[in-house]
Amino acid sequence: MIGKTNDKSFSLNFFENIVKNELEHIKQNLIIFLVCFLVARQNIIHEIFPFAIIAFSVYSFNKGASLSLLIITISAVLSVKFNFVYIIILLAVYAYFINKKGDKTILAAAGYSAMVLMVSKTTILVADGFSKNGLILNIFETFFIFSAIILSNEVIKIIRGVRNGTKKINVHRFKRDIKKPLKSELVKNKDDDSLNHTNDKHIRNEAAATVASTITNIDEYKKSKYINIFSEKAKIKIREQLLWHNINIKFFEVVSYNKNSIILSLTVKTEKSPEEVESSIELIVRNVSGVKLKCTERVIVSPNYYVFKFKNIKRIKIRTYSATATKDGSIVSGDNFAHAARADKYYTVLCDGIGSGEEACSESNSAVDLLSKFLYTDFTEEQILRTLNSILMLKLGDERFVTFDLNIIDYGSKEMRVYKAGAAPTYIISNKSVDKISGKSLPLGILDNFEYSSFKKNIHIGDIIIMVSDGITDSIGMDEKKNLDKYLELLVKKDPQTIANSILSYALRGQDSVIDDMTVLVTKVG
Repeated sequence: MIGKTNDKSFSLNFFENIVKNELEHIKQNLIIFLVCFLVARQNIIHEIFPFAIIAFSVYSFNKGASLSLLIITISAVLSVKFNFVYIIILLAVYAYFINKKGDKTILAAAGYSAMVLMVSKTTILVADGFSKNGLILNIFETFFIFSAIILSNEVIKIIRGVRNGTKKINVHRFKRDIKKPLKSELVKNKDDDSLNHTNDKHIRNEAAATVASTITNIDEYKKSKYINIFSEKAKIKIREQLLWHNINIKFFEVVSYNKNSIILSLTVKTEKSPEEVESSIELIVRNVSGVKLKCTERVIVSPNYYVFKFKNIKRIKIRTYSATATKDGSIVSGDNFAHAARADKYYTVLCDGIGSGEEACSESNSAVDLLSKFLYTDFTEEQILRTLNSILMLKLGDERFVTFDLNIIDYGSKEMRVYKAGAAPTYIISNKSVDKISGKSLPLGILDNFEYSSFKKNIHIGDIIIMVSDGITDSIGMDEKKNLDKYLELLVKKDPQTIANSILSYALRGQDSVIDDMTVLVTKVG
């Protein structure tokens, strides 16, 4: 049933709620606002107020745009001197942050604030009569604001790190301080969020996307830094933010059938397309409550009226285990791998540099690191692979290449996507049967017109995905009596770490030495 409300009544309630929220915001951040007021009053050469822009931009980036702070900052400037230019600049910065969608970086925010100041003051300078000294002063103030915003934000991050503690990340890399080559090394990784070179901001962004999956009951949910989605306060905030996006909510209901299930039903009136509205609702609900949603039903009642039903994405438990061996005579392995959860996906990547030793290790490590960085961008999976290939073509010398094996599991659709470039087969153990996925494409870094092999498969709780480097398949292939496909049928009931260890032992059986770097990755779903 679609609920109806009176537009005029809602508008009055909307503005009343804004006033109440701003008063509550001032009460909670009174000391910070006082500091911002005192900082904003400071001026240079009795006519420029860069600290007002710096204080307002840094606060807005970290805590969101605040109408109260805008008024306080403008009042601080006016308490010293009436300066119309800085009032316009502060309003422009406020407009930028009020439309912030969560994808802006501190560099973008600092750049925007500095650009607005430069354009505004240079325009006034030209209108009043251009002077070289005035232009130099504008350039100085622009660079000062840009660098001060970034520096201030870094200081805040350091303070937060000291207060909250540092999150430890395990890294799947072979260490260079090994004094003697190892014939075999079995490694068990119990941390699914391992990833090299992860920064604090990315960790916070990931936490925002996954809060809902870690909630076990309502009491635990209330301890989160987000607003409880079942509360009236959350509904009001979601209504307000959607209204800023020109989306008027006519009906809003949140229900929970069990402690882990959240269903959100909305009826909206808007000029936007259903796809735009769906995306805005998912983003705003996530930012307000930390709940990651997926649209399950969408009905177009009329050209401007839509009905949506969303359900929270529940993460299935996924863990990856490994077993490795380094080629005899090599200090480090040419194989590198990583596995981690990112937003609504879990990925596992295995790269093998040509040959062995430090050069192969460096090349495969570069591929893994680049992929790790691309996963934080808005690139599609196809764009990531093609961009990675182009970069490696520039970085690698002639006759050098890297094999690439990537598995991505989508938590929402329960779908696994496999991408291969010169990599060994992937095996999937599902319901006591073994499936084999093989690709025929060339490795990364060889051809500019890059073609890769891709596969899709639905996964289920209990499925096991096995990835191996070519050292495993080549070693087994040297013995006619060995067959990895048949051997895996004997391991379907074993635990993941035992499977990884067994495959490595099977490859080494009957060998006098380790002929190549070997890596086995076993991922258990559920």
